[in-house]
Amino acid sequence: MCCIHREIVRSYSIQVRELGFRIQELISESLGLEKDHIKNVLGEQGQHMAVNFYPPCPEPELTYGLPAHTDPNALTILLQDVSVAGLQVLLKDGKWVAVNPHPDAFVINIGDQLQVNLHFLCFFVFLLPTRTENECR
Repeated sequence: MCCIHREIVRSYSIQVRELGFRIQELISESLGLEKDHIKNVLGEQGQHMAVNFYPPCPEPELTYGLPAHTDPNALTILLQDVSVAGLQVLLKDGKWVAVNPHPDAFVINIGDQLQVNLHFLCFFVFLLPTRTENECR
């Protein structure tokens, strides 16, 4: 990776990490807790960045892709490709629905660590990345 790309990725990673900390603070405050509650409960947190590319597939129903899953971490901050809806969530009624991408917006998934540590009274969000016949994402 050349120096300019490395610097862009480094800067982006720092900003997304700060966004994650701010979201944790806002969640804590919205639950009537101290601003640093989640940070204190979870302790030192790592950061993982993944970049996925799925080329068009003429028969997407024949591919494996990623299985339905929950996110094991505290938060997932996802920047979707605005031209392709590639993420679905499972509703309480058992139906999968697409999460339509929006320009200049992130999808924030509350992961297993945060739900377990805060004893949220909600269901785990099951995610299903999808493949498409004609679009890269």
